[in-house]
Amino acid sequence: MTKSKYYKYAHIYLALGLVVVLIGFSKTYFNRLGEFSFSHHLHGISATLWMILLIIQPYLFQKGKLKTHRFLGWSSLVLVPLIIIGGVIMMKMMIQGQANYPPNIVYTLAFIDVCTLLGFASLYILALYFRKNLMLHSRFMVSTIFGPLVPALTRLFLIVLGVASNFTDALTYSYASIELVLLIIIWKERSAKEIKSTYVPFLIYILVQHILIYYVDDWNWWETLMNGFANYSP
Repeated sequence: MTKSKYYKYAHIYLALGLVVVLIGFSKTYFNRLGEFSFSHHLHGISATLWMILLIIQPYLFQKGKLKTHRFLGWSSLVLVPLIIIGGVIMMKMMIQGQANYPPNIVYTLAFIDVCTLLGFASLYILALYFRKNLMLHSRFMVSTIFGPLVPALTRLFLIVLGVASNFTDALTYSYASIELVLLIIIWKERSAKEIKSTYVPFLIYILVQHILIYYVDDWNWWETLMNGFANYSP
């Protein structure tokens, strides 16, 4: 497989991920931009810019615009910290404002957020480390698209489409959808040895999260830890 044909349609598939995020957050964010604080916008805009960057980068690679590709790649050193900082701030605000949420749901959301941020940071660092290995670099980068998809799909199933009757069901559908997509990717790329160190362990990471989200409400230590992190007193 030549470099010019490698992941030829990646930008199209990644664009579909952005469409899901835009639709999923349409009613709770994009249609109500004037109602939110700077912190909300930092989180929303930085995450959206990351997804746009994911779409642009493989397209530039396919067009042979490697200089621009590298420049935008290194610019992510500014964007990624903003994403992480924005995510941490949102977690803190969520826990402090948990009176506006159903009982204890914020601790499950915080667990998902921590897993998402840790997974995102790890994938990004690995992608940078293996930046000269196209087969690994691209797969680590593609995997970062799934972080924003968890909350987006949850809102899509629960609020936009209304196919989930409650938050837990919406989360179940979201994780199951991501797991299915990862299984399809793994099947399609089963002959590539790189999936053993990229998509397969990432799928396991998602599966473990999926299992644990049903038990977070019973973790008193987690609630205490998150309350301490957010400086919140029940």
